[in-house]
Amino acid sequence: MGLVLLFHLWPNAVPGGYVGVDIFFVISGYLITGLLARTAQRDGRISLLDFYARRARRLLPAATLVLMATAAGSLLFLPQSRWEETAQQIAASALYVENWVLAWLSVDYFGAEQTASPVQHYWSLSIDEQFYVLWPLLMTGAIMFARRANVPVRNVFVAILALVFGLSFAASEWSAVYDTTRAYFATQTRMWELALGGLLALSIHRFAAGLALRVVLVATGLAAIAVSTIMFSTRTAFPGHAALLPTVGAGLVIAGGDVRLGAFRGLNVRVLRYIGDRSYSIYLWHWPLAALYTARHEEIRLVAGVGLVALTLLLSEASHRYVEERYRYSQAPREVRPLIYGLASVAACVLASGAMLHAVSTRVQQTLEPDDPRYPGPAALLSGAATPADIPLRPSLAGLRKDLPLVYTNGCHQGQTKADALSCVLGNAESGKIAVVFGDSHAAQWIPALDIIAASQGWKLVSFTKSACPFARVEAKLSGKPYPSCPAWRENAIAAIRALHPLVVFTSQSHYPTEEPVMSSGLRSVWREFTSVGARVVAIQDTPRMPFEPGDCLSNTPDKCLVAIEKARSSSGFQVAAEGIDMVEVVDMTDGICRPAQCEAVVGNIVVWRDRHHLTATYASALAPYLAKRLGFGVSGEQDRSGDGGM
Repeated sequence: MGLVLLFHLWPNAVPGGYVGVDIFFVISGYLITGLLARTAQRDGRISLLDFYARRARRLLPAATLVLMATAAGSLLFLPQSRWEETAQQIAASALYVENWVLAWLSVDYFGAEQTASPVQHYWSLSIDEQFYVLWPLLMTGAIMFARRANVPVRNVFVAILALVFGLSFAASEWSAVYDTTRAYFATQTRMWELALGGLLALSIHRFAAGLALRVVLVATGLAAIAVSTIMFSTRTAFPGHAALLPTVGAGLVIAGGDVRLGAFRGLNVRVLRYIGDRSYSIYLWHWPLAALYTARHEEIRLVAGVGLVALTLLLSEASHRYVEERYRYSQAPREVRPLIYGLASVAACVLASGAMLHAVSTRVQQTLEPDDPRYPGPAALLSGAATPADIPLRPSLAGLRKDLPLVYTNGCHQGQTKADALSCVLGNAESGKIAVVFGDSHAAQWIPALDIIAASQGWKLVSFTKSACPFARVEAKLSGKPYPSCPAWRENAIAAIRALHPLVVFTSQSHYPTEEPVMSSGLRSVWREFTSVGARVVAIQDTPRMPFEPGDCLSNTPDKCLVAIEKARSSSGFQVAAEGIDMVEVVDMTDGICRPAQCEAVVGNIVVWRDRHHLTATYASALAPYLAKRLGFGVSGEQDRSGDGGM
């Protein structure tokens, strides 16, 4: 766990330190498989109740303590905008499904961009616990099969583990190429690492080697681990075949065993034994401390990092001595009692997360009255409206990340994996006059304003939006990998829009790293698809970006939540691409979002951004009359400026 700790504190110093988790999986598979195999050979059976009770005594007390402490620490140190996400992940961690929550978030555009929660490290413990549940059941089935088939039970164990290894490794290889966003956290892409340790446990008795060979094995294994730690980075396709280097290295070290040469004690020195005994507690404590610290500081410098290491060791020693050891070796009169205690501890964590969610709900402001003079929003920039002081911000920081357009809550914003042309109908749903909004999430962010405009004009507004997918006909990538669902969705949506024969098509998209001539050609190609059926095309320039999380900044240092406009401005290339094309106009609303010299997180007592680069639905709604004016339309003052942001 030392590699993981160093990676989390100073990732640039050990860019591949995350392989410590893979090494942990190999060791865990080796120990648990060996334990179960010895029990099966000695007793002819595996007591599931005894095994699960022992696991509960070993793992749950310390895990529960850290989760409860993290819940309390989150309320004290985390911004309110992160309470809801943290509470949900505390519950997921207590139920040992955190890895699946993170896998889901990794394909959810906004979830993937969220700052890591203080309990994110429970993803690896979740996979480990899932292995603890599954593997004894498989081995019990193997024992029954071996008896009926009259074959050695060890051979059946090896066959099953080999099958698990092969299937899981194949899934890992496939996912590392075609499903990179979920591959890292998914159970099926990691199980082969545990199976590798299990195969080693079942075969190591056949291995006999002299000291010289064992030295070579250990040295080679440590070298493989060191190389992966130094050469790997967050850009390495992982797990996939790249994970073979550290995992096989760990296997070689295990196979080499305890190597001692004279005064050299190998890995059996006192400090390593001390850390090894407390590795579970160290792993549990280090990440919440680091995450809570970085919630209020931009980075972990050397002195702060050393202090976090010292605090981690101090808390780990206390929890190891007074929690782990106390419950691990307690003499329970009945095997079922630890399971009852374990379920109670899980329930306590779920209740704690529920309390955090309740605290969030009491802080979320539900409504913002239209034309409330306390919340002028963009009118402070465009109309000179006065901004009263000491007014609670809207949306509240606790509800900031939920201030989304309706297309997200209604399920008609297409995610990253599918290509269907999902759509929502807004505005005047019964009207025969149709307007369309088309693009990625930076187009979707304008829907609250466009909904208001459509309703005032008597239009039906139909949305076609997809996460991280440019509407322009350019190559699309996701995390540097091919994004096959994007071009398929684009063409499906274009065909659906043409069939609607809309009066106007609103388009927008984020900035994508594509050369200007290529982007211009891709934009014009799509725009002409719409003008050819008589539609007016409005291209809304991309919005500026903030270099910080607005919710975090406004919670910690609200007077510093601003950036020079030169650093915030984002170019979409619309102006150049639109030159010479009839019925295409470009609208830039930057002056309604930022001041001439700088962009601020709050304008007119309304929080502008819900994250680094998406407008809040509340602020987008407030921009509706100004956007309409730029387009030559009028908007009724009776429209609720809170739009569809749930405010």
